[in-house]
Amino acid sequence: MRRLVLPPPTVRRPEPGQDQAIALLLGGAFAMALLVLGSLVGGWSLSPLTWYIARSSGLVLYLLTWFGMMSGMGMTTKLLARLGSRGTTLSVHAYAFHLWYGFLLLHVVSLALDPTVSFGPRDLVIPFASGFREPWTGLGVLAAEVSLVVGASFGIRRIIGYRAWRTLHWLAFPVFLTGLAHGVGAGTDTRDPAVLGMYVITGGSVLVMALYRLLRGSPKERPLPETTLAPRDRLQRASGDGWR
Repeated sequence: MRRLVLPPPTVRRPEPGQDQAIALLLGGAFAMALLVLGSLVGGWSLSPLTWYIARSSGLVLYLLTWFGMMSGMGMTTKLLARLGSRGTTLSVHAYAFHLWYGFLLLHVVSLALDPTVSFGPRDLVIPFASGFREPWTGLGVLAAEVSLVVGASFGIRRIIGYRAWRTLHWLAFPVFLTGLAHGVGAGTDTRDPAVLGMYVITGGSVLVMALYRLLRGSPKERPLPETTLAPRDRLQRASGDGWR
């Protein structure tokens, strides 16, 4: 009698707190709307509060980019294996970019509302057009726009395929370096020892992880979970055709 072998159950990677990211996005927009309304009714200036919000949200944006870089490179090595499964690490990696969208909106809106430096829509969308601490401010605009492309690839990876998705993610390296240059050059608090130390530690850690990844990392030892791949990529993996 032929034994019936059932396929293993599909294990979906956990998605921690996606609702929190959406709440942050909506909550930030609502808080800024209340701030503007209070300014119009009370007749008080939005500055310097909006400038403080712009700077703090910019620093959080940079730290989220750094965390995404570290967790992304950690998935292709064994350094994060003790902290949890690779599916969990991938999920936290994606969650960091979900939060990134909310803080990007907060950063851009607070800059647009702040009267200290008059940023118009053109200055916030077109790189190197603001005239404020260029080229460093323009590098921030460029880094944000490329980051949106990289982040959007999470949602279409089943359509474009694993190889194209992974190629897009190589843009994360120049994005991080561009964001670091933007923070150091355009930031008004770069000379603060705590902020400067943060830039040194985060930039140095990415450099160390990248060198470790190039010298010892091996992506073929730790492939992506099956549920993250397009159907044609699963077939290629099953046949062993072209997978490394």
